[in-house]
Amino acid sequence: MEYLCLLTVVGLIALLIWQFVESQRAVATTTIRTSYEPAEVAQVVRDAFGGPRSVLWTTAAGPGMINMRRRGIHGGIVMSIDIESQPGGGSTIDMWASETVRYLGVLVNFAGVVNRRKKAIERQLDPAMPL
Repeated sequence: MEYLCLLTVVGLIALLIWQFVESQRAVATTTIRTSYEPAEVAQVVRDAFGGPRSVLWTTAAGPGMINMRRRGIHGGIVMSIDIESQPGGGSTIDMWASETVRYLGVLVNFAGVVNRRKKAIERQLDPAMPL
């Protein structure tokens, strides 16, 4: 019985640590450099939120060139994306969670969803990344 209690406590602590790391990754800016032009990048980003995902995501106001809000309780999380043209061709893309709802002061709602969208966009823009 005491092992079950210990296992439960260790599992809960591990879950909280995992959620904390996911939250920190979501609010951190992810920067991608690609050979695609800004118009092509913007289309890839829009497609990443389209299709069946469009039910869960909606456009929102925010600091980025493209801002998408995840529908959810208390307004959800806003993912912002900036796209800049590079002088020699190509683009630089910055992605981050610009608006969040925090729980316990550190945990961000839907942080994993933002991290998965970041990774999906990165995969589409970097042909060297495995699908």
